[in-house]
Amino acid sequence: MEITGRDEDIKELYRQLEHEPNIETKRNIKRTINLIRNESRLVRSMRESLIKAHRNGDVEEIKDIHSFIEGKYKYGQ
Repeated sequence: MEITGRDEDIKELYRQLEHEPNIETKRNIKRTINLIRNESRLVRSMRESLIKAHRNGDVEEIKDIHSFIEGKYKYGQ
C-alpha cells in the first residue's frame, strides 16, 4: 500500500508501539496507524497543502485551510 509522505510517521509509531507499556496508549497508536493507512485522497491533499503553506510561511493560506475544514466532517477523524 502506498503511503506517500507518511512512511516515516508510521515507522515512528511502530517504534513507539514497540516500547509502550500502557495498553490504552498502544490501542491509540494502533488506531492512529490505521487512520494514516486509510487516509482518503481528500484528507491527504488537504494535509499536504497545509504542510506546504506552513513551510512557505503563508499565514493567509493556513487560515484559509483551517477556515475551510472547520466543521466539515469529511476532513475530521
